[in-house]
Amino acid sequence: MRIAKLLSCLIALCAVNAVAADVTGHWKVTYSGPEAGPKTVGSIVLDLKGGDGSPVTGTVKIGVWPGGAPIAEARMEGDHLTFTATGVLGSTTGIPTCRIDATIKGDEMILTLTAIRNGGGPLGPNYPYEYRGKRIPQ
Repeated sequence: MRIAKLLSCLIALCAVNAVAADVTGHWKVTYSGPEAGPKTVGSIVLDLKGGDGSPVTGTVKIGVWPGGAPIAEARMEGDHLTFTATGVLGSTTGIPTCRIDATIKGDEMILTLTAIRNGGGPLGPNYPYEYRGKRIPQ
């Protein structure tokens, strides 16, 4: 009997941890790294829909360069969201594609931005930049 209760508790705990966070809303994160960040990406604005078991869609504005983009390849696992976004503004290295890794805790977000294709200039290729911020009312 005791083992059955323990197993029930463990199953319930796993089910609670498997629930995806709700990311719907308008978010703004600002650079919080240990040194000066990329000069064109002091902040990132995200407009997201989904999570909480449904697919995540939306747009992201990655500073003034590379600019706004629809999110692609979004995956939500618990409180962790990953996606890619290809900017709209090119440079001498081309138009960058960035990978976003975000952890959501209620109305707070910790986000890592990495240029995975055509990085250059202020966004060093494959270099992670950390941002922190919140869901903001519209």
